[in-house]
Amino acid sequence: MDLGFLEIPLFQRALFAGCLLAALLALLGVLVTARGLAYLGDGLSHAAFGGIALGMFLGLTTPLVLAIPFTALAAIGIGALRRKGGLRSDVAMAILFAVCFAVGVILLRKAKHTQGVFDPEQLLFGNILLVGSDDLWVVIGIAGVTVTFFVFAWTRIAYATFDEDLARLSGIQVGWLESALLALLAAVVVASIRLAGVVLVSAFLVVPAATGRLMGRTLSGVVGFAMGAGVLGVFLGFLVAHQLAWPEGASIVLTLAALFAASVGLRRLRPR
Repeated sequence: MDLGFLEIPLFQRALFAGCLLAALLALLGVLVTARGLAYLGDGLSHAAFGGIALGMFLGLTTPLVLAIPFTALAAIGIGALRRKGGLRSDVAMAILFAVCFAVGVILLRKAKHTQGVFDPEQLLFGNILLVGSDDLWVVIGIAGVTVTFFVFAWTRIAYATFDEDLARLSGIQVGWLESALLALLAAVVVASIRLAGVVLVSAFLVVPAATGRLMGRTLSGVVGFAMGAGVLGVFLGFLVAHQLAWPEGASIVLTLAALFAASVGLRRLRPR
């Protein structure tokens, strides 16, 4: 297998950004799926589509600058509706994200010079090779904020994830923690649109987390296996895509699915 292409800065930048985003999505995916919100990644990607389209309509050269807070506010709103219980979160999410996506389609139709910023097709299916220097710095910044948050709040967020009522009785600000978690998730999902597009980005959130749950015995073990599966999936999928001339995002998702299937087999072989 020829790996000489990895010496090209374009591929190095794309691979680094992809591995970093996959690790972040896997970490967040473990916590989100434990809360029964596995479908949130798909919904947030649709909201991100609306935010990016709005940025393009306004003529921003970097629409992610607007899409990240736009999607974060949508995620926080869903979390507030979920906690207050006035409306089931899946119903509220389906309505809100469908509206965001529909508005995004209209704004894309009306936006000028969209080809110079985001190709609408790349919005849907992604192209990791389009990650530029500015995009990479955005990803690094989001990673820094996410790591800082978990360094200071890991124990509380893990406690609130698995026993929300008891955590609230213990004085933990569950609502604030959930809002912060959802805002971070929104930022990572928006940044990942370049990687896999609106259609496939939820797979990066759910599949590595499912792999980690099969392989890990403790929460830290689950997170470690999930992040490892995410990074390995990006690396191997990137190589497969280059060798077979497949789209990178789809190739990575299939590789993640293969790793999940392998973890199912290993789980069956593991002594109880």
